[in-house]
Formats: sequence, structure tokens, C-alpha cells
Amino acid sequence: MTPLKRILLIDHEPHLTAIVSAALQTSGRYLIRQQSYGAEALAAALDFQPDLILLDAEPEHLELDQVAQQIHGESALQNVPVLCLTTLAANGQIGSIGFLGGYTFLANPFRLDDMVNCITEILKMRRASSS
Repeated sequence: MTPLKRILLIDHEPHLTAIVSAALQTSGRYLIRQQSYGAEALAAALDFQPDLILLDAEPEHLELDQVAQQIHGESALQNVPVLCLTTLAANGQIGSIGFLGGYTFLANPFRLDDMVNCITEILKMRRASSS
């Protein structure tokens, strides 16, 4: 049996966190830990040792850069991919994927299955690059 991939979900919105967490757990491939923004996020990342960090990247929350820099500043976490969920979709476009500030992002609104597929691909690329 393949071990579950560990995903740390850092978000400030409990409703979105619950939906995203449920979608990931339903896939049967991921172990999810939820954490709010703040000093606890880095401690949670160090403790949980995730394979991927899913970070709510709302434009009004400037903590994104701070949290991501703190995470990647730790040697144990510097190679952990960060996927940012953001509301930066243009003209109601669904599921835009790209790079913003050096991080991969998935623009909201997005389909949950697209998010799960995006995470799966990021983890495949990480596994391939570490082989």
C-alpha cells in the first residue's frame, strides 16, 4: 500500500478549508492537517513535515510572502512545494493555473477535481526531480 502524501492546508477561512480538506481526503491519497495563518503555521509545517503546502493566498493577506519565506527558510522544508489558492482569476475564468511571485497558484473559482489533479501533478514532478 502506498503511504498517504501529507498536505498542510494553511487557511484563514474555515468554510473553504473544510471543502478543500474533504475533497482531498475523499481521494484517499492524502493525509491533511489544517492550520490557520500565524506563528503556528511554521511550527505545524516543521512538526507535520508535509509533502506539499496548500496556502490560501488572498491578496488582502500580505502574510503569504512572510509565511512562504519562513517555510522555505527552514532547511527541512525548503524543497516542499507550495500551492497557493487565490482569487486572482481574470474575468470569471475557472481554474487558472500559473506562477505568481515564484509560487504555483490555482485561481478561485476552481473545480475541486482540478485542484486534486494539480496537487497530484506537483507531487509527481517533485518525486521525479528527487529521483
